[in-house]
Amino acid sequence: MRAALIDRFGGPDELYVGEAPVPEPAADEVLVKVLAAGTNPLDYKIRDGSSGIAKKLTPDDFPLILGRECCGVIEALGSGVTGFEVGQTVFGMPALTHPAGCYAEFVAMPIDCLAPVPDGADPILFGGTALVLSTALTAAVDQGRVQQGEKVLIHGGTGGVGQLSVQLCLRAGAEVWATASTRNQDRLVELGAHPIDYSTQEFTQVSPKMDLIIDGAYFDTFLPSLDHLVDGGRIVVLPSLADLSPAKERGIEAHIPVFGPMPDRLAALAPDIAAGALSIEIARVLPLEQVADAHRELETGHSRGKIVLDLRA
Repeated sequence: MRAALIDRFGGPDELYVGEAPVPEPAADEVLVKVLAAGTNPLDYKIRDGSSGIAKKLTPDDFPLILGRECCGVIEALGSGVTGFEVGQTVFGMPALTHPAGCYAEFVAMPIDCLAPVPDGADPILFGGTALVLSTALTAAVDQGRVQQGEKVLIHGGTGGVGQLSVQLCLRAGAEVWATASTRNQDRLVELGAHPIDYSTQEFTQVSPKMDLIIDGAYFDTFLPSLDHLVDGGRIVVLPSLADLSPAKERGIEAHIPVFGPMPDRLAALAPDIAAGALSIEIARVLPLEQVADAHRELETGHSRGKIVLDLRA
């Protein structure tokens, strides 16, 4: 099968498309023919060796196939599989302890991470859904505990997780402010948030103090955000290597999203995703051969929506 591989940690140029063996599904796994694979910041942090996942890899794990989420059609069932059938279209992301490898024509996926795709839905859309939706649910609902009537600020409101976090908080009845670059202000307005242009405005000057801040930027925003919370306010910081100690030293509740597969919740929201009632913006669709371009854009930290790899050809 075709797959996007790396032989060692490094920059985007380490990625190449080559041949790899089709995986065999283990017990309680299915073999998925990948139609679309989402790209995420976690992918380039594994590629460059900076993530916690990368630090656990050994030379025997290379050449390595990246990719943590996908949408595809079940090709074969492993032993013990019930509730799924060959030919069914599914989407999902496995636990971080699973090797995944979705930048490929086939991937073996555990059944406990998969949800059905609604009939007729766009596989490109669902290829970029599972990881960002799981992250946003964890950040806004589980750890953020957003409540009706609260004020919420989201740094990085037009990234994949940011856009979903805006919508989940609005659904909960919160009032939402969000930051983005000048060119992305229209998307914030479209989603229903109060837009803040981080290139021309100080968020502390144009918004009230917040009950909840979801910080997808971190480096320049985390410390000022601590002063922008009401007493008892919470902050959820998306980068997994963020240092939360300044918040904890001040007695501020702070979290980094830690989550695993949530197929039941993905399945419950899938009809809304398919209908556009919960909007996931697919900013770019690229062939597998342009995966390095996707990583270069992700690494700028300014990508809008999701970049999805199309493996249908």
